[in-house]
Amino acid sequence: MKLARLALAALFLGGTACSSVQTVRNPAQFMATRPDLVVVTYDDNSEVPISQPQMRGDTVVGTWQGLNEPIAVPMNQVKRLDAIQKDSKRTTLLIAGLVAAAAVTAYGFSLASTDYGVICDFYRPEDRQCVITSGGDPD
Repeated sequence: MKLARLALAALFLGGTACSSVQTVRNPAQFMATRPDLVVVTYDDNSEVPISQPQMRGDTVVGTWQGLNEPIAVPMNQVKRLDAIQKDSKRTTLLIAGLVAAAAVTAYGFSLASTDYGVICDFYRPEDRQCVITSGGDPD
């Protein structure tokens, strides 16, 4: 049961923790989520990090991070807008990896133990025998 609880906790934490910097597809809708930071890339490829960004009409307004100065950037000057967002691909890969690791671990434990709960030094799968070379008889 502890293994199952640990796996569920890992899945929950992994599912909430996976994020990456991605291009914002719908700036107005994204800004409604109140992000902490966005990076504006201008048409000339220069970048400006804007903290506490908001959309006012078709202009991104906020504070120029690092300089603590107010900034307003019209969207017609923006080539790209990037921000940290949830990454469903990474989350899926993490969950699949955790499930696979749990399955391999459980399978390994099932092969390594006997009916007595003793860890085998050697296991012969052809006759399902556990050989203990350094302990003695479990009885």
